Amino acid sequence: MPKAKILYQSKEEIYGKHLRAKEWIEYSGKITVYDRKTNPVSLKIKSEIYDSFMRDLLDDKKEFKGNSVTEVYAKLSKWLYLREVIFQI
Repeated sequence: MPKAKILYQSKEEIYGKHLRAKEWIEYSGKITVYDRKTNPVSLKIKSEIYDSFMRDLLDDKKEFKGNSVTEVYAKLSKWLYLREVIFQI
């Protein structure tokens, strides 16, 4: 099976604010759009939280896959919301 061709890539910065702790969180990542039929959009994020207790509550690395950029960001927003973090643009 041939490897999927990359159609688009971009670096992303994701910010959010934890509701109870009132602390900001930051993730850096890369969104990639592939030339394939199933889950052509992928967002890989990595935590940029270094000196906070929030580092223990949130994952260091996470990947979201979907059929569109909107679907991937909806999954990201839901994942953050379940951890009491409000997604900020």
